[in-house]
Amino acid sequence: MESNAVYPKSLARLAAFAASLAISCGAFPGALAQQPDSLDLQQELRRLGAAATELEHELPSFTCQESALSQELRGGKVLHGVQFVATLRAQHGADGKLDESISITSVNGQPFTNGHFHLPVFVRGGFDQMMRFFDPDQQACYRYSLMPGRVNFASIPGADPLTCKDTGTTGFALLDPAGNATRIERHMDPAMARTHHAADYAADDFAPIELNGHAYRLAHHLYAELPVGNGVGAFTADYTDCKLFTATVTLHAGPEPDAPHDSLPH
Repeated sequence: MESNAVYPKSLARLAAFAASLAISCGAFPGALAQQPDSLDLQQELRRLGAAATELEHELPSFTCQESALSQELRGGKVLHGVQFVATLRAQHGADGKLDESISITSVNGQPFTNGHFHLPVFVRGGFDQMMRFFDPDQQACYRYSLMPGRVNFASIPGADPLTCKDTGTTGFALLDPAGNATRIERHMDPAMARTHHAADYAADDFAPIELNGHAYRLAHHLYAELPVGNGVGAFTADYTDCKLFTATVTLHAGPEPDAPHDSLPH
């Protein structure tokens, strides 16, 4: 995901720096990087690839409550910290990508209605971007290895930067007994992270969330770090009460000017 974050006007000054969790990476021409003789690895990549495809193409728009803590750390000490609670909406944009927006309801335990405040760091993109490391169209950008309960991945050095944009990225997915990802962590080369406005380190914990009668594996906990000034920005978020996003319209019937009352719909 490109990290040019777009925020509502009320959030225009909230973050000193906004970062996305992952960088989109297209297919790299050539042979697949994973070991061709590893049937178990191939099966697991197909499973994870199917989950990534589902999130990209089938995940409906939804809303959750986000409870977050944004901190600036230096020398092990908290220089500045802000807690907030918000309603997060994830909706598909015209380009088909999932676009996240938030409406803050409280800051440091106090109701928030309007105004501005400073967040040391703000991170978004955790619901679908971390699974993109296993997108079938992007798997050729990585080398994979399988361990009991874990799949490691690393971007291929020298890959075409036009199609594989996360050079210098390493990480792993932890798996449950059924082969579903329960946690994904990734590190990105600091210079590359700055180029793409991405967090240097990010970790997502996943759980099945039912939307429209189908269980999707979505992030329920996020932790990310990136440099802020001479220190480190740390962002922690928990997502709860996720449900389908629906817009409601209230119609008020009444006589229109110069219209007979009985001509109005009932």
